[in-house]
Parts: sequence; structure tokens; C-alpha cells
Amino acid sequence: MPSLRRSPFPLFATGLLAMALVACHSSGSSSASGSSSGDSSAIGSLFSSTRQVQIMDPALNMVAYTLTIPSDWNFQGQVMTNPTCGSAPAIVAYRVWSNDLQYGVQRMPEIGWDTKEDPRAIVPPMCKQMDAMSAAAYAGVVVPTVRPNSTVESIGPAPEASTIAAGQAQIQQSISAMDARFHMAAPTYGSDAARLRLSYNLGTAPIEEFLDVMETTADTPSSIIVSRPGQVLRTGSVIVKNTTAWMVGERAPKGKLDSSEKQLEAIRTSLTINPAWDQKRSQMIQQQGAAFIAQSWKTFNANYQANAAAYAQRFAQGEKFIQNMQAQGDARNAAFAQYEAGRTAATQDKVDQILDQQYYVNPASGQTSTISTAYTNNWSSGGTTIQTNLQGYDPNGTVPGNWTQLQPIKH
Repeated sequence: MPSLRRSPFPLFATGLLAMALVACHSSGSSSASGSSSGDSSAIGSLFSSTRQVQIMDPALNMVAYTLTIPSDWNFQGQVMTNPTCGSAPAIVAYRVWSNDLQYGVQRMPEIGWDTKEDPRAIVPPMCKQMDAMSAAAYAGVVVPTVRPNSTVESIGPAPEASTIAAGQAQIQQSISAMDARFHMAAPTYGSDAARLRLSYNLGTAPIEEFLDVMETTADTPSSIIVSRPGQVLRTGSVIVKNTTAWMVGERAPKGKLDSSEKQLEAIRTSLTINPAWDQKRSQMIQQQGAAFIAQSWKTFNANYQANAAAYAQRFAQGEKFIQNMQAQGDARNAAFAQYEAGRTAATQDKVDQILDQQYYVNPASGQTSTISTAYTNNWSSGGTTIQTNLQGYDPNGTVPGNWTQLQPIKH
């Protein structure tokens, strides 16, 4: 089945996604790690006697799954809290084996990682970051560790591929409907599954094993800030690929794997979920989802306000910088204009000197005029001018009008 690893669906949608996954699981569309609905009668017809073992969830202190195995085989198993970066305690790991160790079935813990297409994308710090890789490529990385000194005899599609793909398609349908309802960009879900045929020695006994490597993926939109400092806040979207991978092994003595496949598969597919545990876990995930939604809104609003305040400050700084540049430009222009005006005035004074002219101002009206230097005593009244060289002459009292003596000035 699709893994119940946490989904990085943005903000409060993560809680909604968890609830959607619960709905899918409760409807019977999925089961643990690609197993079937758990038909114990099949295994009973293949082995002379069988027994049922329990897989416990220590977090809830309940039986989570049961598994039917041959009576004289050994068993270890437990539901574990997700050790990657999710919150759903639904990772089931187990192993069963014959007394001579040569026959066995093992479900290994899953691992999840994120792959960023853009370095600006945000990934929670506790999540692993690795390159995206196919199931076969992932097997090439981990097989030397989980099955040292083994030889890969062949690689092909895993029998679980269609079941996992169908589960991912159902989640895609549920999330797409949620996307339409809440107007949010939904992840795109995919899967991959490969079967490796391995050979190695267990002690001195030659062993063959089918190692099924399975992946579920979600290409999830992630928001990034695309505006530069001082600009209005603008965001964009990039893709973060979330990958969850796990493996199931079925081993038998060399030369007997193909004939034993049906029996080993019957053990693996006898895994059956406890409905009471499933319901309690679903309720817990729904509660976590509701709490996550509330916290996400709180965090989103706080981050939005902080970002808005920071951008407002940067925008104000940009405006102030522009105003300072404008003021400096105005000051330079004013200084240049004053310089040019001084040069023009000096030139005009020189021209008056050459043309035997003098620049005058009327102290009463502020009106200026240029008069020939042939007269040194000039008076004005209502637009009428008296020009004379008589020093001390004052027309007031002798000539009708209110006369003002013009004063020589420079331009």
C-alpha cells in the first residue's frame, strides 16, 4: 500500500491529507506494505500446521496486525513510530524464519527522503535529503548493506507494482478533489517497484532470495519567495519530490526459491490489520491533523506578518534611498544653475561695460533697467525717467510726481 509517511502538503493541507489517507485506509483500499487482505486459509493449505502471531503497536499498547506463519517457525515484529520525518506511527516491520534459517520472509522498515528541484525550497530540517532514484537504483545503494556479499542475478518488475500504483491513484483522486474544494495545488503521486533475485551464502548454505523494493512518490508544490529585497512581496512555486521506500524479502535454499514462492507469498499476504487498532489510530491521526491545521494557520499568519513587516521595511528603505538620491540630484542641479547664473551675470556686467551701460534698480518697486552711462543721476516716477549729470539734483518738489533715484547694481 502507499506508505503513511508524512506528506509535506503545504500548511494546513497536511492535516487534511492525513484525514484523506485515513479515509482511504478505513475503506479497505489499502493494507500494510502492499499485502493482501490476509487470507489465512491459503497458508493453512500449504503447511501442515500454522499459528497466528501478533504485531504490537507499543505507542497505543494494542495489537496492530496479525500474521499467520508455520507453527514451528520463528517470529519477530513490531509497529514503529516513523523514524524519518513524519507523524503517522504505521511502519510495520517483521521477520519470520525456519529453524534451519534457510527459509524466511522479512519486511524491512521504510525510509523516506526529499529531493529539491530548487535550493530555495524549504524542507523540514529533520527530513533526509537525497537525489531522486528509481526502486532499482535504490536497491543498488542498500543491497550491499542489507545483503552483503550477495549477487544480483536479475532485476524485473515486482508483483506488488499494480497494487501500489492503484493505491497511489486513489490518493491522487482524493487529493485532487480536495484541491478543487480548497483551491490549492495538489501533489502528483507516483510509484515504482522492482524485484531483485539475489544469491548468497547463509553460513555455508547457498541461498536465493526475492527482494522486492517498492517506492511511493509525491511531487509536492512548495512556495518560495521570488521578489528581491525592496520589492513588493511575490511568491512562486517549485516541486519537492517526497520518496518513501521499503523492501520485502522472501528466501529459500538455492534451487528451491521458485517452487517455494507460493508458500512464502502466502505468509507475507496473511498480514491482517486489527480493525480496533486501525480505528483508534485513525482517530489519533484526525486529532493530530486538526491540531496541525490550527498550528499551521498560526504559524502561517505569524510568518506572513513577519515577512510582510520585513518587506515593508525594505520597501521603505528603498523609497528613502530613492528620495536621498533625488535630493542629491536636486542639490547638484541647483548648484550648477547657481554657477551658471553667476557666470551669466558676470558676462552681462562685462557686456554693459563694453556698451557703456549700467544696470539699475528702482528701490521702491524693485524694477530693473539698463541705462546709458552718459547720465549718472537717474530718477523714475510712474514710468517716466529723468536723466541728468547734475550731482545733487532732486526733482521732488520741483517736478510733479513721486520720484525715486535709481541705484546702480550688478547683474
